[in-house]
Formats: sequence, C-alpha cells, structure tokens
Amino acid sequence: MHLNVTTQACPAPLFEWMWRHPDDRTATGYRSLRYWQELARQLESACVDALFFADVHGVYDTYEGSWAPAVRHGVQVPAIDPLLVIPAAAAATEHLGFAVTYSTTYHPPYQCARVFSSLDHLTEGRIAWNIVTSYLGSAAANGLGDRLEHDRRYDRAEEYLAVVRALWERSWEDGAVVLDRDRAVFGDAARVHDIDHRGEWFRVRGPHQCEPSPQRTPVLYQAGASSRGLDFAARHAEVVFVTLPAPRRGGEQVADLRRRVRDCGRDPASVKVLQGIQVMVGATEQEARAQAELYESLTLPDALLAKWCGWSGVDLAAFPPETPLSELRVEGVRTAVSFLQEIDRSRAWTVADAREVLGTPHRPTPRTALFGTPARIAERMEEWMSRADVDGFNLFPCPPSRGMDDVAALLVPELQRRGMFRRAYAPEERTLRERYFGAGRARCAPAPGAERAGAGRPS
Repeated sequence: MHLNVTTQACPAPLFEWMWRHPDDRTATGYRSLRYWQELARQLESACVDALFFADVHGVYDTYEGSWAPAVRHGVQVPAIDPLLVIPAAAAATEHLGFAVTYSTTYHPPYQCARVFSSLDHLTEGRIAWNIVTSYLGSAAANGLGDRLEHDRRYDRAEEYLAVVRALWERSWEDGAVVLDRDRAVFGDAARVHDIDHRGEWFRVRGPHQCEPSPQRTPVLYQAGASSRGLDFAARHAEVVFVTLPAPRRGGEQVADLRRRVRDCGRDPASVKVLQGIQVMVGATEQEARAQAELYESLTLPDALLAKWCGWSGVDLAAFPPETPLSELRVEGVRTAVSFLQEIDRSRAWTVADAREVLGTPHRPTPRTALFGTPARIAERMEEWMSRADVDGFNLFPCPPSRGMDDVAALLVPELQRRGMFRRAYAPEERTLRERYFGAGRARCAPAPGAERAGAGRPS
C-alpha cells in the first residue's frame, strides 16, 4: 500500500473552517519552517510515501462577486508558496517524498524545468510534480496569464509537458558534467544540446539550465477527473489521484483509467492509482463521533459556497433561486457540477438546491470517509484496495495537524500490525520513483509519441 498525506500551505488545508478547531496548529504553523520540519519528521517516522502540497493560483473571488467571503473565512487564503517549504522539510528528513502542485497555465515551462530540477537535486531525488491546469480568473486578473477554457488548458498542457521533458531528458547527456580540474573543463559542451522547440504555445531554444538531477524528470502526478483530464493522465501520469464515490463503482472508473493507459501504448502497471479521501481517526468509536460532531459544528456554509463557486466559476449568489443548474456554463472545474449529478441524476437541480446542498456540512461517516477507529478504517482501506483496484491512498487528515498526529500515532501502527504497510523504508529505493516502481527505476519512462508532441531534437 502507498500512503500520501495531503496538506496546503495555508491556515486550514482542505477543510476551510477547521482553523477554528481548538487542537489544530495549522492556522499559525503554516508560516513557520519549524512547523513543516516537525511535520515532515513525524510523517517520516510513520514511513509515509510523500507529503503532498495541494495549491491554487489566485484567490476565490466568484461567490458574491468578491474575494471577501474567502478572506473572511480563510478559504485557501492567505497562503504561502509551498515550493519554498520543501527544501527545509527535506533537510529535516532522509526518506520522505514531497509532491507539489505547479501550474501549466500560469508558469513558463523553462522556469518549471529549472524549479523541479533544483528541487530534485536538493531533495536527492524525492520530488514529484502535481500537474494542474489552473482555472481561477483572479490569477489572470493579477497578470499571471490569460484565462483559458477547459480544453484549451489541456492543449497547452500537452505542449508544456513536451517542452519540460525535452529539457529534463534530452538537453544534457549522461556524462556531460566532467569536473576535470586539470583541463579546466566543468562540462562537455558537445554533450549539452538545445531542444529547439517551436510549437503553438511556446518557443524554447534551450539548453536546460540545470545539470541532470537524480530522477531527471520528477515523478509525474495528475488528478484530472474530466474525460479530457483522464486522457491527459493516461498519456503522462505515473501517479493518478482519484476521488471515487464507492469501492464497487470506483473499480469501474479505475478500470476505465487503466484501459486509457493501455490505449496510449503504456503498461497499466506503470501507473499507481491513489484514492483521495478524508480521514478522521478516533482511538474509540465515541471519540470519533465526538470529533465528527465538532467538525459539523465548526463548518461555515459561506466558506463551502465560496470554494465551490471558485471551482466551478459560477456565482450561485447571482442567479434567481429557481434557475436550472443545467443552464449555467461551467469553465472551471467541471466535476464540481457532476458532483451534484452523482447525488441524484434524476433530479432537475436548481440554484437553490445547489446552495442548500453545497452549503450544508456533511458529517464524516464510514461510507463517505475513512472514519472511526484504526481497526475499522484499516478494514475499509482493505475493501477499497480489493474492490476498487487502487494502489493506496491520498489521505486528507481532518483536522489538519491533529489529524496527521492521529494518522501517525493510531492508523499507521494498525496498518503495520495487519501487514498492510511498511515498517521501514527500503534502503535500496533511494528516490521517490523507486519507492513506487522498485529499485533501479529512478528514471521516467519515455513519453509515448514524445517526438511527435512538438519538442525538437537536440541540435
């Protein structure tokens, strides 16, 4: 089993009202290097695969036509850049991996290649890139780039991947760094090449500014849930995050993803699928129920609506209550609308219905989350793996820092006792990619059709 723990570099990761929780440390800890170093050491002691930093580019400003609700309730704002946290957390650990979100919409690919080569060097091969196609209009309004429609974001991302992989994999040959002090030659210029990329979106000559890092290409994560996003994941991702509704139906979706991978000419076993799911652990059933009741009491409806409206790009406060939801054009996260359809496909959803459902807190239960005692959660995880064919979990601890304490102190020991999770890191798996795919596999497999994707050959 693979286990990632997800967070954000903001006051209330993933659960925007939990900064109010009396036992949680994230609200002030997120801006402290010591907090992140202690957290990283804790997760490494539990032998977790990676600490994954989700992130957004921009501020949620759709609901009520303003960013004020997001600021008022701490909906992923304020937030610091998680890229800067990783080297400090890596310095406090030896084995824990790190994954971080970075946008193909709002960052140039040449800079992306340099950022991840730097992180791969500084972590000694423990870095992964969560590839996202950003959608928030506020990012465009602040000069990060043009806001693109859903499918155009993926068009750009396809070419983006071609550029960065050419820089990582083909610009510097093995052996290009010679460090010959006697001849005063640091690098063999004949082994360093331009990539000469000329495409619809980018012109990148090269060469790459960094020498090859331990993995060259970071482990490639992706979490697209639309059909276009799944096709993108099938072509490029090594680790795919999914949010499946239930083990049996989830198994059908995982089978579809693996079929798409095979249709792209890749081995389905070359992709690890992790179920993203909330986890709330109690030492006893009574303690778990008390935590769920507190969670429900702290929830802020306007925080939920601010987040959903930001995801979908639809301001539910701007339409008459009786407006059919089907009439609203969605260019943000399309799965935000499909979430409601999953609840009841026969229902003609209106704006009023959406506001009521999306603004109502839903208490964690064993059906909707990994909830309960460690034994009960372990049984549920076993069911997910056997019936849905997932390779592990991307855990969303709740409350954030207290939840991580419970994962490390309560859940992981139970998984280890049952033989479901490692008790120590394998010393031969030196990089994060090797942890997923085995010793000796530190390098990313070539992308299918890489030459056709638009990256030029080295000159």
